[in-house]
Amino acid sequence: MMLDKTERLNELLDWYEGLLTPKQQEVADLYYREDLSLSEIAELLKTSRAAVHDSLQRSESTLEHLESQLSLVKSRHERLKYYGQLKALSIEAVNCIVEDLEKCDE
Repeated sequence: MMLDKTERLNELLDWYEGLLTPKQQEVADLYYREDLSLSEIAELLKTSRAAVHDSLQRSESTLEHLESQLSLVKSRHERLKYYGQLKALSIEAVNCIVEDLEKCDE
């Protein structure tokens, strides 16, 4: 799997994991965060490799759909870009405000 895809799905999971079913959460966590293979997950959960694959496909689809509707990840990336631009101004008062905003964004 491409690292970029894994990074993106990990980020989507950070934001939207609670909106997946408990089983989807478990499978996605094992696959994307714990880096287990489909076969390892299937063995661990006592199910088929195909069932794990289907669960991952549904999870990915749900996560991408949620992001397309809510754009939380995209908005965060945009905010981080603007924070960087403001910091580059090297104005102490602005930097203090940006640091406070970044804390709110964590």
